[in-house]
Amino acid sequence: MSQEALKTFILRKKGVIPYPKTLGEHLRNRRLKLDLRQEDVAGKFGTLREVYERWERDERQPVVSEWPGILSFLGYYPAPEKSVADLVLKARRCQGADQKRLANSIGVIHQQLRRWEHGSEIPDQNAMHCLVRMARLPGACP
Repeated sequence: MSQEALKTFILRKKGVIPYPKTLGEHLRNRRLKLDLRQEDVAGKFGTLREVYERWERDERQPVVSEWPGILSFLGYYPAPEKSVADLVLKARRCQGADQKRLANSIGVIHQQLRRWEHGSEIPDQNAMHCLVRMARLPGACP
């Protein structure tokens, strides 16, 4: 058995899911691949093990201010971007910002940003450019 096949076999035995769909599955896979305990990862996020465990089990979603650390830990954004609404949510999560703060940084009122995030309106070209820039992962180039 090759080294790579052995590594894949061991990860599957640990419970790594080949095609994770939920945030919890992505977090669990990353933790197992790094051979960390839940309390180790919770400590990195400054949260309790019980809270982190609920994230892994998809029983609780992290608050928006916790997302930059999660994205840094994962190294990627764990959800598909299928619409403008998804892009707005991704920008908020990458920035760790609530709707009001993100709206202020774009120069719109938060009710308008809320309508974008819910898919009932589409941002203009300037706002869209800002959202794309803000939706870059933490540590990505400006």
